Amino acid sequence: MKTDIANLIKKSINTIISNDEKIDFIIEHPVDFNYGDYSTNVAMILAKQKNQNPRELAEKIAENLRNIISSETEKDPSILQFNPKTDISKIEVAGPGFINFYLTAGFFKKTIQQIINGEMSYGHNHDLNNKKIVIEYTDPNPFKQFHIGHLMPNTIGEAIARILEWNGAKVTRVCYQGDVGMHVAKAIWAMNKKISEMPNDLAPLENKIKFIGDCYTFGSEKYETDEISKTEINEINKKVYELFDDTKTNDDPQIKRLYDKGKEWSLIHFNQMYEKLGTTFDQLIFESQMAEFGSKIVKENVPEIFELSDGAVVYKGEKDGLHTRVFINSLGLPTYEAKDIGLAYYKDSVLAEKFISVKPKTGDDRISKIVKNKIQKFDASIIITGGEQKDYYKVVRTALSKLNSEIAEKTLHITNGMLRFADGKMSSRKGNIITASELLRDIENTVFEKLKYQSDKLSKEEFEKTKSMIAVSSIKYSILKQSVGKDIVFDKNSAVSFEGDSGPYLQYSYVRAKSLVEKATAKKINFLDSTPPQNWQITNLEKLLYRFPESVKVAYSDLAPQYILTLLVKIAGEFNSFYGNQIILDNSPNESYKVAIAKATMHVLQNGLKILGIKVPERM
Repeated sequence: MKTDIANLIKKSINTIISNDEKIDFIIEHPVDFNYGDYSTNVAMILAKQKNQNPRELAEKIAENLRNIISSETEKDPSILQFNPKTDISKIEVAGPGFINFYLTAGFFKKTIQQIINGEMSYGHNHDLNNKKIVIEYTDPNPFKQFHIGHLMPNTIGEAIARILEWNGAKVTRVCYQGDVGMHVAKAIWAMNKKISEMPNDLAPLENKIKFIGDCYTFGSEKYETDEISKTEINEINKKVYELFDDTKTNDDPQIKRLYDKGKEWSLIHFNQMYEKLGTTFDQLIFESQMAEFGSKIVKENVPEIFELSDGAVVYKGEKDGLHTRVFINSLGLPTYEAKDIGLAYYKDSVLAEKFISVKPKTGDDRISKIVKNKIQKFDASIIITGGEQKDYYKVVRTALSKLNSEIAEKTLHITNGMLRFADGKMSSRKGNIITASELLRDIENTVFEKLKYQSDKLSKEEFEKTKSMIAVSSIKYSILKQSVGKDIVFDKNSAVSFEGDSGPYLQYSYVRAKSLVEKATAKKINFLDSTPPQNWQITNLEKLLYRFPESVKVAYSDLAPQYILTLLVKIAGEFNSFYGNQIILDNSPNESYKVAIAKATMHVLQNGLKILGIKVPERM
């Protein structure tokens, strides 16, 4: 509707500006409902350009708008998605020159029915139809803990992926994991030193993951403080790479055994976390698969793009106002940079088909299969990482632009902030890491105290499931409620609150609306095609519900999930006021329409939370 109103405004000012003039104006929802459902500053912008009185100009534009709306020719649905003649009740000028639009009761009634009829599809649009987008996020590394820092890109990435899908895109979710590199060598070295402490296959997974994490910490400490250990770890690092090189023979079965065991345990743990968080990846990609591929691309572009420096291959970023980074080290091993170049080509399937010639020695021919089967490029590639990688990606993307400008141009790097507590930033190297499992377990214990009044009404399985949903929602809400890129200070007590600014509050509002609809259904109230009575006063709740599809579009255009969350909080607040200030099931002429509003609220909350990756329980 915003677009349609903008088109009406542009037509109304055609007599004031020439065809070649451009004017940027804003259409927004007034904070105060008394000032209408939409408001524009077009008159004030235009008045400044024309040196005219903004209030007088606003009155002239408003009159033009009224004349246009009253004309029969503007009923053509190919021009407008709504009928301004029946959907706009009045246009008024306010303040220094704002033009306010008020929607009709008929429009809101129509919207309530559209929501009810659309149910789980309400809010979808086709803006990104036929667009194929790959989005990479989370990216935990095997042999290291899945810590609270991974919750940020996972939550943001999943929400953005779903926003893109709700706008019509075909989305491929990718998780890129570092299964080779110094962190792996440090962990394997320590695992070998602590072999007597290594859990057996029947031990709980939690014990196995703790053992790997402790080994990585121990290996990191020894690498920095003991030269003999450092030499041994460097040798293990080379042997790990040899596991994936068909031209090399690794004659150390112990390295392979410890590598396979540690990677297996890590991936099982990661999958458990993804299931709890509600994420399903289409592809798990590993650095070991990109190492030789990335090296090949880099080496083939020396000296045109990359340069030799002290036995290493580097990209001199200073010529682009950046800094120099190593892509292949002096040992001949690819760094993160080279592997990310390989990954960029891999994502762009058609180009990848021309370059990939090596199949992983492990028998995982995922790359060759995917490349052969996917013959079309992605329209965009989105990568979500922590903010500390911002400068790193600038260099990698600049080098990529010299290799292939098409891939670089459609690659977008988004950074998230830090998830902070009173202790500040965690560090897995120092061993004071806070794992995601520990955080969730702590929050679930807090949720238990708030939810135990329901323990006798829910089965044990349902109770545990609900407790987990609420805990996850408290974290996701805290992450998504503000702009992507900002740091998050997590406050557990406010995050798990069933009132106000929290994920559980939105879940509770949905459950309340659902319970009300179920009671109305049992009472056999026909609310599916109900009509508001003559004396019905349009509620603020109705004035918010119709904005949902619009918020989905804005969330896509700005890649900003918080727009959806902000609207859901307003809707939940108005619904709870609507619920608390009157009896809904009162056998009055208004009853069926009030239930219809509750039903529409239920669907909008459910759909909005689904987009954000937040599950809704059946009862709370």
